[in-house]
Amino acid sequence: MKILIVEDNEINAKLLEIMLNELDFETSTTVAPDAKTALEESAIQQYDLVLMDINLGDGLMDGSEVMKILKERKQYSNVPIYAITCYSLPGDKEKFLNQGFDKYFSKPVAQNPLLDSIKEDRPST
Repeated sequence: MKILIVEDNEINAKLLEIMLNELDFETSTTVAPDAKTALEESAIQQYDLVLMDINLGDGLMDGSEVMKILKERKQYSNVPIYAITCYSLPGDKEKFLNQGFDKYFSKPVAQNPLLDSIKEDRPST
């Protein structure tokens, strides 16, 4: 399973990669530290899942905008994109799901719910 991690914080990206190592099937990950890299990587490589930080720090584009661009691409219209964010106030989960994210996880991300969701969304081989 190919997973694109869009995360501007190196430590958070590494933690996600470590979590994904606990899956009982093979995964390969690519980390995109900003919106531009995420869009470039997703045009070069087809991913099965995208883990998207919302606040990407570069001020050019946030994760919600990147998600919308990806969902407009035919090859990504059915690819699950999870919001992985520090935004955790009441109503934030609903806000991000209504924007088009397939699932929502607030930071710090709980490993078991994340891995269970990935297993559910794993493409059949």
